[in-house]
Amino acid sequence: MTIRRRDLFVVGGIIAVIYGLRALPWDRLGGRELSYVDIEDVPPFRRLELAGQTSTANIALVGLDGPLPDAGARRARMETLRTDPCPALFGNNSPDAVVPIAYFSEFRCPFCRALERDLETLLAEDPAAYRLVQHELPIFGPPSELAARASVAAARQGKQQELRRRFMRTPMVAEEASVRRVAETLDLDVERLLIDMSSAAVQVELERTRALADLFGFIGTPGLVIGRTVLTGAVPLSLLREIAQEEKAEPVPVC
Repeated sequence: MTIRRRDLFVVGGIIAVIYGLRALPWDRLGGRELSYVDIEDVPPFRRLELAGQTSTANIALVGLDGPLPDAGARRARMETLRTDPCPALFGNNSPDAVVPIAYFSEFRCPFCRALERDLETLLAEDPAAYRLVQHELPIFGPPSELAARASVAAARQGKQQELRRRFMRTPMVAEEASVRRVAETLDLDVERLLIDMSSAAVQVELERTRALADLFGFIGTPGLVIGRTVLTGAVPLSLLREIAQEEKAEPVPVC
């Protein structure tokens, strides 16, 4: 498989952004009011206003490979979501008292694994206050897309998180036989899983996630939308807690 210069820039840019975010003095923000900037064309969402919070790696990619072949379709899907992204982002019928958390991840992203442990801790501290919505955003080629399809398909059998955790603890799933072996250990209906992985419904869901990522500026992973607050990159548990508490205190639900 040929590795294009564009791919190298993407991977390098994502890693640099996330390392930069992890290096910021988050723990020294305690006692200081967090500052946000409104995302003007996607109300009521806002972005945490801190240096490095928004990646600029896309600038380095201009002109390397030309426009993507599906660029027009991707933009159209993104614009369709702009006026009301909430159903695609958080699902329907979210209770007003619950803070929804949309999580964009990639199986080959090591920083996602650290963030997932912190998210599990946050959810365990107050299960009734938060609801996690998983979004698979495969950005590192066919192996990532295969794992993402398996994850979305497993959700249709109520075992998405079990499958994801198993994938995270094993070498990268790169072929159908690997998916089958993992699925069998979880008592999934394997034939149904494989059919769903190739279905139009799973394709639509992955395209919708990509459109949401484009809308909120996620060019890499991980990405989070906690209530109305957009976060790019891995951040520590202390900051997750602070933002989650602010969102819980909001008198009006985000959607």
